Amino acid sequence: MIELPVIHFDCLHFYGDRPCKPNKEFGVFCGKCSYYEKDEALKNPFPAIPQTPAHTDTDGEKRIIIVKLDAVGDVLRTTSILPSIKEKYVDSNITWITKERSYEVLKDNDMIDEIYFTTDDLDNIYKETFDVAVNLDSGSDSCEIMSRIRSKYSCGYTLINGKPYPINSAANEWYLMGVDDVSKKQNTKTYHLIIHEICNLPYENSEPYIYLPPEKRRRAEEISAKYDLGNYNRMILVNLGGGNRWQYKKWTSDGYIKLAEILSGKYADTAIGIIAGDEDREFYEVISTELEKLSRENIKFFGTENSMEDFICIVSLAREVFTSDSLCFHIATALGKYTVVIVGPTSHTELDVFGNGRVIYSNKVDCLCCYLNTCPKTVTCMNTLDAEDISELFSVN
Repeated sequence: MIELPVIHFDCLHFYGDRPCKPNKEFGVFCGKCSYYEKDEALKNPFPAIPQTPAHTDTDGEKRIIIVKLDAVGDVLRTTSILPSIKEKYVDSNITWITKERSYEVLKDNDMIDEIYFTTDDLDNIYKETFDVAVNLDSGSDSCEIMSRIRSKYSCGYTLINGKPYPINSAANEWYLMGVDDVSKKQNTKTYHLIIHEICNLPYENSEPYIYLPPEKRRRAEEISAKYDLGNYNRMILVNLGGGNRWQYKKWTSDGYIKLAEILSGKYADTAIGIIAGDEDREFYEVISTELEKLSRENIKFFGTENSMEDFICIVSLAREVFTSDSLCFHIATALGKYTVVIVGPTSHTELDVFGNGRVIYSNKVDCLCCYLNTCPKTVTCMNTLDAEDISELFSVN
């Protein structure tokens, strides 16, 4: 638990949910920043953030609400908090507010009782009083919802004077990492530990979780038959996706091609699956075109247009997964797969493979965890990673 440094919440440049422009461009932060401009529209002060102790009223039935709206992978990784909530509040009913795109990764989780979308009429939610309310996002939309929820005990973030703001001091550290890139880069904690600390919950390495009901298992069997995966001893799934937000979140095309070539040649009894999301279609086509020239039957092309259900089913068929810090990574860890994840512009310390895989990042650059959308450098966090070295991480039979 930390105290926040000097922060000019009333600055025109300060957003509360992401670094401001001077922080991004010049690495400055409020205490030593000369770019401060007071927002004259803000008339009310920002209150002190209370030192909220752990919640001790755990007896009897408890109604708990969680707000988590971010990217699907971020929503999925947050499910690691559910076992800890259920252990503390044995007789609890959990409501989760999210966006419709995340429904597939939450709907079969038996620790969640009700799921609401931001597009639903939430008036009935706002009329109720919950025992515990949790918002782990400092995004304005999440905080706006949280500001309207009534609860006896709250943790995370809300809106104050129209800006995201911590509810309890245990949320300070994650808040600071969200508005200051230097603090983000200095972090040594996993995301799972951080969210437990925000909620004043003990952390015992609980993992994210996806349950595969019978219909999903049947669908996985259909996909396996379609691609003749039963003819192989195992599948290593290579996910090419990383989205378009950060240029170097995904590896180089040459790196992926070389890795698939090595693995498919070295392990003839292993299917090498190639997959990506729709936003990486062009990237996938470049790589798959080169791999098709190898004419190796054990390279299986799953494409880029899989539904979320099929994507989960395909990951479930793999024994091992190679991926960037992406939705595929969170699905793989939630399914307990041996996972090798490469990380560059995002935080490698936040990621956890729970003793079943490796987190890989370059030791030849000093700009990791930059969170820059593009990169002007010639020597980068991704082109200094070697396919031969990474292929050795998949020697498990």
